[in-house]
Amino acid sequence: MEKEQYLAKLSSYQKLSVGLRAYISYAMYQTDFMKLEKIALNNTALGHFCYLAKGGGRIFTNDTENEQEITLMFFQANDILPDFKSISRYAKGQFFIQFSEDTTLLAIPVKHGNNMHRLFLESAILSAEINAELLAKVIVMMIGLKTQSADQRLNKLLASFPVVFSQTAVKDVASYLGIHSSTLSAMRNRNYKHTP
Repeated sequence: MEKEQYLAKLSSYQKLSVGLRAYISYAMYQTDFMKLEKIALNNTALGHFCYLAKGGGRIFTNDTENEQEITLMFFQANDILPDFKSISRYAKGQFFIQFSEDTTLLAIPVKHGNNMHRLFLESAILSAEINAELLAKVIVMMIGLKTQSADQRLNKLLASFPVVFSQTAVKDVASYLGIHSSTLSAMRNRNYKHTP
């Protein structure tokens, strides 16, 4: 079941040839992570086309100057993770994932990924499509930080990730929204008072 969902997700970016589909089915592996487990993305070879079959969490970096974590992105089941191993070459600091619940990740091991790119030219196009989607998400988030109120940003997050507060600390959600955690708490209290 999870394998078919994985293949369907990859096919949503680009139709997979019979050969590439068979290679992905053969090479993919599963890794399970426990709730609240953290891993460094820069030093971890998770593989190519990392897919969350179940679970979720957040990607963050450390702001060592202010001694806090900065939440960059939330993810949930059926999402493909960015390739932070490559991104880390161009960004300062280290990236981490913290899993908000028990999580199952499917991916193609690095050694098979390299073979896959040599054998199937379409896999490079697939990578480009996945990266384009992730870049678009980052751009939309940046536009929201510049043009939307904190309430609008919170409502947008809750629309796409309604269980975020049951799985994530308020300070981590506030960091993602670009506001102080006490401001977010006040916003939530105000919204609870207005709900029938």
